[in-house]
Amino acid sequence: MAFQMTAPSPDPPPFSQAAPLPKLTPEYMDKMYPAYLELVQAQVIFRHGERTPLKMRLRNQQQAWLFCQRANFLHSEFMKAINKFIPREETMPVPNLQMIGSKDARYTEKTAIRKSGLEYEPAKWLARLTAASEDSGMVDISKKKERKAWDPKTCDIGQLSDIGLDTLYRTGAFLRSLYIDKLGFVPIDPESTSAGKNNGKLSDWLYIRSTDYSRVIQSTHALLVGMYPGHPRSAWNNGWTTFNADFLRLFPIYTRLIKNETLHGNEACYNFVKHFIDATVTEDNKLKWINDVYRQITNLQSIGKRAKEMLSRPHFASNYLPLHDELLSPVAHGGKLPDDVSMDLIESLGAAAYYQWNKRIQFQQDQRLGFGRLVDDIVQTMAQAAALSDEQLTDSSRRPVLGAQTKGDLVLAPGGIREPHKDEMPRVPRLALYGTHDITVTPMSIIMGGQNLYRWLPFASTLTFELFKDRNNNNSNVQEAFDLPRPVTVPRDLKTKGYYVRVRLNDQVLQVPACEVPGKHHPQMGSSMCTLAAFFEHLEPVIVTEKQLEKECGTMLVVED
Repeated sequence: MAFQMTAPSPDPPPFSQAAPLPKLTPEYMDKMYPAYLELVQAQVIFRHGERTPLKMRLRNQQQAWLFCQRANFLHSEFMKAINKFIPREETMPVPNLQMIGSKDARYTEKTAIRKSGLEYEPAKWLARLTAASEDSGMVDISKKKERKAWDPKTCDIGQLSDIGLDTLYRTGAFLRSLYIDKLGFVPIDPESTSAGKNNGKLSDWLYIRSTDYSRVIQSTHALLVGMYPGHPRSAWNNGWTTFNADFLRLFPIYTRLIKNETLHGNEACYNFVKHFIDATVTEDNKLKWINDVYRQITNLQSIGKRAKEMLSRPHFASNYLPLHDELLSPVAHGGKLPDDVSMDLIESLGAAAYYQWNKRIQFQQDQRLGFGRLVDDIVQTMAQAAALSDEQLTDSSRRPVLGAQTKGDLVLAPGGIREPHKDEMPRVPRLALYGTHDITVTPMSIIMGGQNLYRWLPFASTLTFELFKDRNNNNSNVQEAFDLPRPVTVPRDLKTKGYYVRVRLNDQVLQVPACEVPGKHHPQMGSSMCTLAAFFEHLEPVIVTEKQLEKECGTMLVVED
């Protein structure tokens, strides 16, 4: 029932592992959005929806996942729209450096260097299966007789599933309910370009970015369909909105080459990466609770031997995360686990993974070198919104173009991925959407004060930054901001008085540490509603310029695209 134009958001399945969202009751809306606060901007960093495991190493049998029928169709439509579609009957092209810039759609700057799921249709299939399946949706493909035909429901490793599509549809429906239906914050009709208050071209109000991963791009599509079901009307196709050229014209989605991407850790920075590579369990297992998790998983009859082998190898950031991922993914699709694996154990593996990540990203240097660029993107976009005049707040045609934080943006355009034309440059948005990963949302939430989460963040987790303006602006108890530190990328003459910031992780409002002090938060809303100046002060040590990065990173690693 997903992607219906008039149907309500589909209910999550009973086995859902998706992140919780606030219930938008009248009481909640009155408390969180009082009349004296005007919402100026919202920026949402979201994790993709449910997917298959990134690797399968625990089971003796290779398994096929039959949860991707709609996801495969939509991915095919998307690949056709950007002129990257290759029928599955064709042989995958061999990377060829000489084919860069050729007119052959199979060769791009990326595929000339290495194969990528984004460049192929519908993905890098590991097996082609018969239509036979079990109730669990997973079948044994270890036997050759099961490899004869491809089942259109088959998922690839790390691929967004139909369940993941539905989850991001629900996330989009939540954003619609909050920012369109209840707050009237962005246009209700994305295809209307009529003049007037809060009208105009949708892309002048909305900025959409995604990492260059097909599961994230498809999650972004599903979220937008949830926000604007049935649009564009030309993309409506017997029960869902297809991911075609008309959709991309209405909803410009920006992405970047890996070397320019800020929506995940800075893989080119050696002094950042060196703290995450070759993580081992030796030191962490000195903690009793983590050692208990280690002993429990390695003593299991079903997967204990393989789990011990996996934990004995160095890994990036966390040794427990691959185990958590491989066990949680089937649960999130209603699949079966070994009889001796409990949900409590999976939760404990997630807690151990979070602990290993948290102990690294809690250091300011790692925050600065790994995620300072993304923090700066958020801060600059927020600062530009705070600088808008009253006329620019309501008239999209008067809003200035976004600044340096769009450097490296490529638009997923009909016909191909390219640099945006001059008339396509995004304006300062009311709503910015960033499609990312767990290893983006988790460290960003830690930077913002989410230090006591004690679990790995679920699929479709959202980290939301809301900028408000107090209509009264007469809070004498709020500290003046002229002497507070602010990032070098924020103009010193930007007036911050009367502006406030709230950060929400899923259904939980975070407490930004710098804002607990009296005078640095809204006197009525409390310490979770930072003054903009205090928010800037908190993030000032984390933000880094390109010149500082080059100096502080040491050796800059070559990152392939």
